[in-house]
Amino acid sequence: MTRKQTVADAFGAAASTYDSSAQAQSRAADGVVDLVMGRTLPQNPCVLEVGCGTGLLTRKLLPKVGGDWLVTDLSPAMVKAAEATTSATNATFRVMDGEHPDVPTGLFDLVVSNLAAQWFGDLGRALNQLQACLSPGGVLVLSTLGRGSFKEWRAAHEQLGLSCGVPLYPIAEELAALLPACAQVTSEQVIIGHADGHEFVDSLKRIGAGTPNSGHVPLNPGALRKVLRAMGAPVAITYDILYAVVEAQ
Repeated sequence: MTRKQTVADAFGAAASTYDSSAQAQSRAADGVVDLVMGRTLPQNPCVLEVGCGTGLLTRKLLPKVGGDWLVTDLSPAMVKAAEATTSATNATFRVMDGEHPDVPTGLFDLVVSNLAAQWFGDLGRALNQLQACLSPGGVLVLSTLGRGSFKEWRAAHEQLGLSCGVPLYPIAEELAALLPACAQVTSEQVIIGHADGHEFVDSLKRIGAGTPNSGHVPLNPGALRKVLRAMGAPVAITYDILYAVVEAQ
């Protein structure tokens, strides 16, 4: 099984528990909405959403911008959940790999994505593919995780000399380097509190985000217990959210 399929299956298995534990994802969706609403869109825009999950962003943004939407995710279970919780006649839902969008180029006035791009295998190539979906003057607005995300989890591993499975996410300058010079990249620190490390790990599982970096060897139970103890209680976990806005020329 490929890592991409493993990720899709993990998210699909968490479709029923996702919304109750997706505080950071909800806040990032609010950030995407704010950025979109700061742009001038045509009436009834043609919109593509990549990595819809259970529809958090869809439900926040679709009523505000209207238009015709194509709402997609790699996980069939997530697509089903998003469709079930979105009461809109102007949206079509289907399974699609956002890293390889199977849509006509130059079609969409707006492409949006909320905390999905960090799962792409080749972020630069994927960003180019998504920009190719834009019509002239169209806008790509996305959020993704930055380098500072889960720094408390990383620190607990480093303190014990253990390998951490969190990917090395980009810093803002690295994300900007993958985009045209006209792109706007900003960041936001979102802090989510948990009773202890166990609750943090469980929260990742409840949203399907527990798949480690490629090649990471999971810790044995004893080592994991040491990491959880090193985190202390309660714990505050940082989500370093990067936002990017790109307008097609």
